[in-house]
Amino acid sequence: MITNPRLAVLYVTDQTASVEFLTGILGCELVADTLDAQGRRWVEVRFPGARTCVALAAVEPEVMEVLEARAGRMTHGWFDCDDLDATSADLRGKGVEITVEPQAAPWREGARWAQIRGHDGRLYGLTETHR
Repeated sequence: MITNPRLAVLYVTDQTASVEFLTGILGCELVADTLDAQGRRWVEVRFPGARTCVALAAVEPEVMEVLEARAGRMTHGWFDCDDLDATSADLRGKGVEITVEPQAAPWREGARWAQIRGHDGRLYGLTETHR
């Protein structure tokens, strides 16, 4: 039986800057930073206490443009928060732009969401579902 997603992939154009943002600003821990069998950099981060890691897959800017054109900018990453208001305030204090303030989520009763702009201009969703 499958019990948990092991890995989610974020496509990035700059792995180093993405690691710095995810670990230094969002609070992830670095799990792996090595070369794969083909000599490409393999990077995984994980939020403290999370079971699922996030792999940062490097792509060329042209590939990222195609991905965004076809899938949209908000497909880049969504992260759960235990306290959306406190998390948003903390990130704002670290200089992160909050593009959508915490508010009720129209797709799930009792859920809330916000949106931030990452270091690379891409949008990330934040969610809180326990209220």
